[in-house]
Amino acid sequence: MNHKRHISLFLLLLISFKILVVPFVYLDFELRKEYIIQHLCENRFTPQLHCDGKCYLAKQLHKVAEEQARNEAQKQSDTAKKVIQEVFEETTLDFALATISYFDFDYFPLLSSSVQKGFLSKPVMPPIA
Repeated sequence: MNHKRHISLFLLLLISFKILVVPFVYLDFELRKEYIIQHLCENRFTPQLHCDGKCYLAKQLHKVAEEQARNEAQKQSDTAKKVIQEVFEETTLDFALATISYFDFDYFPLLSSSVQKGFLSKPVMPPIA
């Protein structure tokens, strides 16, 4: 029971980390605001614009949003691939089983003898004119 509790807390931590990524970016910006204004801001050489590191914050938020969108698109792509693969495998299997179960050679004696002779094993070719 103790393992289940640890696993659930770990999963809760992972989920909360994903939810709290954007607030962490804001917190990082607020904690390092002076350093960002002095060293990382694009407009640090033109103080009359009063950017105050907002360009850096916007870049970081844009980067986080792109990463989340990319991860979501990857998840959707993987899910779609799994669904398509399962549907086609199931359809192919159903078609093969239906063909085998409904095609009984006992009801078609001519066909069964031609299959035994190898008539249907050869590819069907169109007539050459």
